[in-house]
Amino acid sequence: MRLRPNPLGIDDASASPKNTNLRLVTDGYTKTVINHLMKRNFWNIILIFNLLLGCHTGNTLDGNYSTCIEGEYIEIYFNKDSMRVASENVWVGLSEWRKIEIINDTLYFETFGEWKDQSSAKIRYLGMNNAELSFLETDGILNLKQMNVKLTFKDSLKFWKGFKNRMNNKKCI
Repeated sequence: MRLRPNPLGIDDASASPKNTNLRLVTDGYTKTVINHLMKRNFWNIILIFNLLLGCHTGNTLDGNYSTCIEGEYIEIYFNKDSMRVASENVWVGLSEWRKIEIINDTLYFETFGEWKDQSSAKIRYLGMNNAELSFLETDGILNLKQMNVKLTFKDSLKFWKGFKNRMNNKKCI
């Protein structure tokens, strides 16, 4: 029977229950093995840490977005677990905040306009300032462009003036 070197460098004779002080063998081979294991453990810890961070993308929909739907300019505002919509459509106007739910990559919400219905859409982040909503019921796709504009909803006249300016700059066709 051939014995392999102990890769952890613990002298088996000193590991008995009578001797609680473990002695580390200090030959060159053992030091090399220990250094290698410590380096490997360090990189394994870094890898696991990155994987854990990668599981949560940190992407949120919080913010203000604009889009065009069949030539109509629409703004969508997300704030934590709520959303609202602004449109020139008389059935929508500036809606009230409505609760939304995001589970994994799917947004669940009540539609806006004359007929309110439950809807859901897959969320896909397309870079720093863009997102895409793929509606599960209709296979429709809505491309959202984030607006870097600080909005206030308290002053209605000021809000609608800004809305009209942003709409004219977007030029939905």
